[in-house]
Amino acid sequence: MTPEELKAQLDHRERQIEAIRRTSDALFNHPSVDAMVQATLKIALEVLRADSGTVYLYDPQHDTLVFRYVIGPIADQLMGKSIPASQGVAGTVFRTGTPVLIGDVSKREDFNATVDKQTGYQTQSMMTVPVKRTSGSPIGVMQVMNPTVPFAQHDLEVLEVLCAQAATGIEHAQLLEAQRNAEIGNRVGEISHDIKNMMTPIETGVMTLNPMLEDMFRQLEKVTSTCPEEHSWGREVSDAIGGVGSLYTWLLEDLLTAAQRVRRRTQYIAGMVKGNLPPPIFEEGSLNDVVNDVVKTLKRTATDKGISLKTDLDKALPRTPFDYDRFYDCLYNLVNNALPETPSGGSVTVRTSGPPEPGGNLTIEVVDTGRGIPEEIRKKLFTNQVATTKVGGTGLGTSVSARVAREHGGSIRVESELGKGSSFIITIPPVPPTPESPA
Repeated sequence: MTPEELKAQLDHRERQIEAIRRTSDALFNHPSVDAMVQATLKIALEVLRADSGTVYLYDPQHDTLVFRYVIGPIADQLMGKSIPASQGVAGTVFRTGTPVLIGDVSKREDFNATVDKQTGYQTQSMMTVPVKRTSGSPIGVMQVMNPTVPFAQHDLEVLEVLCAQAATGIEHAQLLEAQRNAEIGNRVGEISHDIKNMMTPIETGVMTLNPMLEDMFRQLEKVTSTCPEEHSWGREVSDAIGGVGSLYTWLLEDLLTAAQRVRRRTQYIAGMVKGNLPPPIFEEGSLNDVVNDVVKTLKRTATDKGISLKTDLDKALPRTPFDYDRFYDCLYNLVNNALPETPSGGSVTVRTSGPPEPGGNLTIEVVDTGRGIPEEIRKKLFTNQVATTKVGGTGLGTSVSARVAREHGGSIRVESELGKGSSFIITIPPVPPTPESPA
């Protein structure tokens, strides 16, 4: 062995040892699953000098591998999506628990080129390693692609060690998250019950008041219509009740609808936190109707802030099966989040567009001219890491929106530029997923 080769090996070993040390530190410094996954993947890419990488975590409920964290040029397109656990090289490694080094993916029969075709990224070589403890079964898979220096066998060994350490940290973080979510779920369940109790007298009062007012105005109209013309009191009564008589019906309907939505939305959030949401109810309709209802509800809020809340709707948008209540919550969250981030004089626009070709996806966009979203916040928006830029915000809104998009077999992404605004883009297929297919 030449001195140059020896020096190269020593340098490589030093990087390996440093990677293992940094991963060990991450076990204690990152208590959440997403932070642990993110830290490990970053370390792996730096040490192995790879262009991009993915950590998939297994979702046993749908038997899928979820893109839990992605680094690289197509990260925004993949984060949060999933593939069947039986598909591609990742599926092979997950099922067998055996790591794989592939110098040329075109020669690998189980390489799934679908992602490359959809995103435009070109995978040339990769290493895929199961994320598992030494004696345990895989909880996911890590892939690193396209290195600046070709992968070697000792690189695969390094990635195995990193993944074994990461698995320990992830399992520990998952236990902590499960405990924390159980506590939060119990508390949210209590709050949901309290809100239900508080909404009941409002709903009951509206339903009681509406027929009473109808009867009252009917009797007043009868009395004033038979009043002799020489008596001015009939005209005065008609004038006095005219405005109320024309407005009270839809005002009470709006009040009742709002109270019911508060109840349903609280129940939905409680179910989401507890992990026991009922399946969506798909009924055919127009997404334009949901957009109009959301804009109608938030129009006054926008006007008070000096913001123009607008729609740009595709009149030819095809009707599609969707869950109205959940999509209402999804869009309400996105628009309501955009308003505080948009300065007076700015605008928030909700846009719909049909598929560019038959059978293609429908698109709904919420575009604002606000402050934009910092990159560190954008990365967390659709993960389990709560992220918000609003004072007093919880960060749950974007999580709800992402979940609704997935339930409809679609996806959500964000494009943003600081100082110029943000655009949240939802795409859903014209036909919702079947219960057996992963959403």
